[in-house]
Amino acid sequence: MTEAEQLVAGYDGPLRSQVIELAENVVFMAHKLKETRESMGKTPLIVRYDNGGGQSGYRENPVFKAYNQLMADYRKSMQQLADLLQTYGARPQSDESTPLFRILREAKSA
Repeated sequence: MTEAEQLVAGYDGPLRSQVIELAENVVFMAHKLKETRESMGKTPLIVRYDNGGGQSGYRENPVFKAYNQLMADYRKSMQQLADLLQTYGARPQSDESTPLFRILREAKSA
């Protein structure tokens, strides 16, 4: 079972393949966010640039901009996943430690 399938274990609704695909994207983004956070700890917030055409100076490190965009996309995808699961009647296992249970609980509290 893939990590995405584990994330939505307990859901066997009509859109299962779409839910798994969305879960795969969520898992992918979660891994990329972790990788990016680790590299951000080693890089400065502001970096020097030189475009080769006579312009140079300082700018925000593109890693931080990419991280912020990825985080926004991740949050949106998590909400879409939770909405799909709730709309089509996902029933989480009673174990509160399961990823599906946490997704649905967080969606209800949001």
